[in-house]
Amino acid sequence: MFIINEVLKKDKIPADKMDELFKKHVEWFTHHFEEGNFVLLGPYTDQEMVGIMLSPVKTREELENILKSDVYYADGMADYEVHSFTAAKISPKIMDYVGK
Repeated sequence: MFIINEVLKKDKIPADKMDELFKKHVEWFTHHFEEGNFVLLGPYTDQEMVGIMLSPVKTREELENILKSDVYYADGMADYEVHSFTAAKISPKIMDYVGK
């Protein structure tokens, strides 16, 4: 399993394309969420233009291919910090936090 922090670089995103690129980004992560490549995602509430994704894909190579298809990957408009981990415990109360 992987946890990904994505940090958008505002200075690299053309101002006149900001809305168009964000729309494509939403389509990208929605597609991968529906495919099961991301099982949890969302923006940080204490920092702008930063979000987190949780991915159960099997290999880093598979994840890298998914990330490369994000519109922000091109031209280095975002940084992706990827960490591999094993979930040792999952609380049954998780839906109390994410199901709202």
